[in-house]
Amino acid sequence: MSSSDVRSILNLPQAGPSTSTRKSTTTARKPDGISRELYALIGDNAPSLAEAQASIAAVKYRERPSLKTKKVNWAWTSFTPAARADSPARLSHWARITDADPAASVAYFGQFNLHGPSIMEYSQFEYDQHLNDPDWTPHETAYLFDLLKTYDLRFVVVADRYSYRGQTGNGAERRRSVEDIKDRYYTICRRLIRTRTATDPQAQQQLIHAFGFDKARETKRKQYASELFHLTAAEIAEEEALYIEIKRMEQNERRYRADRDDLMRTVMGLDSGLVEFDQADVEAIFGVDKNKKRKRAEEGEPVPPVPLPPKMNAKDQATFDLTHCIYHIPLPPSNPQSSHLASKHPVHQSVHLRSSKIPLPKQNASIRITELLSELGIPAGRMIMPTRSNIEMYDSLLQAAGALVEMKRQVDRVEQELRTVRAQKEGLLPTLETRKMRSESVTSTDTTTTNNRRSRPL
Repeated sequence: MSSSDVRSILNLPQAGPSTSTRKSTTTARKPDGISRELYALIGDNAPSLAEAQASIAAVKYRERPSLKTKKVNWAWTSFTPAARADSPARLSHWARITDADPAASVAYFGQFNLHGPSIMEYSQFEYDQHLNDPDWTPHETAYLFDLLKTYDLRFVVVADRYSYRGQTGNGAERRRSVEDIKDRYYTICRRLIRTRTATDPQAQQQLIHAFGFDKARETKRKQYASELFHLTAAEIAEEEALYIEIKRMEQNERRYRADRDDLMRTVMGLDSGLVEFDQADVEAIFGVDKNKKRKRAEEGEPVPPVPLPPKMNAKDQATFDLTHCIYHIPLPPSNPQSSHLASKHPVHQSVHLRSSKIPLPKQNASIRITELLSELGIPAGRMIMPTRSNIEMYDSLLQAAGALVEMKRQVDRVEQELRTVRAQKEGLLPTLETRKMRSESVTSTDTTTTNNRRSRPL
């Protein structure tokens, strides 16, 4: 069957001559300014890139923009600053000639001339009553406040411009450091705040705290900073080594403290009872060093009094000890026959745990004691209220339980021996003499009977 027969069966038209339609491909023209190899690398997928390259290659120079504005002339003119209207100072700047009002530019820039923080002021009465200082005269104090107002409380600039020559202005020049200026200004501010009436005492105290300044501390801080800045390479290396050593010691101390706490929890079931004292508490208990007291007295700082605990009589001490569960262990009586040296210098006892004085039972006995306490409903672990009386009762209970366990062990052993003797009497078990004879016969080395048996004829 041919293809024509199939077409006639299916009522399909006969196939005509095939006409091949060839698609016409439009090739883009290579733009100028780009080599053929580069254009071939671009490919057909990026025609925009080729167009951009062509536009970039076509543009060589950008035309100069044509501005249709009018030309402006500038002139060097003089003016008076708005912040210094009361002074004869004249300054100069470039100004536009086309401006209708030349002072407008000066007023525009004058709005940015903002002043710094406000300076506190005082009256002559307040100065006479509260602000007198033997190192500062009223005229020099007024001169200082004028400089602070002029330079907006910039103490470094004020110290650089400070040149006081007396009230007449013909005296010797006197300079002041930044610390002196700050100390004088903040001292005056604190005194004025304290003496003036305030509606809110808390806000007044906060303001006084805000004006706090320690001249000696600031001087030492700058001295230390200067010394650190001028350290040599060897000194820097030494300080780094010391810093590393201090960090290592701190890590060891933390590790020892953790080990100590773990040991106390393991041995006693309690947290560490060793107290860590602060430096202030140590000074309060043992007193401040004499050298520190002398140094504070030389610097003019008041030496704080050492707080001593109030003394209590025997009755109050007993009440206090009973309230706080404190028990004083009486000292052992001294032997009158001992030598004077031994009584004057008692025997030194090394550091030890208090739990080491407690007699511990054996391991088997401790297991049985724990089982006995669990049968009685008494926890064998940490006590809830570990007072002295409870601990004494608990200790006596442990001793009684230990004695009971030991007594039961002895009773069990005696009963076992009695049962063994009864069985021997009834003949169920051999006696001790019989067992001894059997053991001797087993271990005998006589072999005559064995040799006679072997010599018999078969």
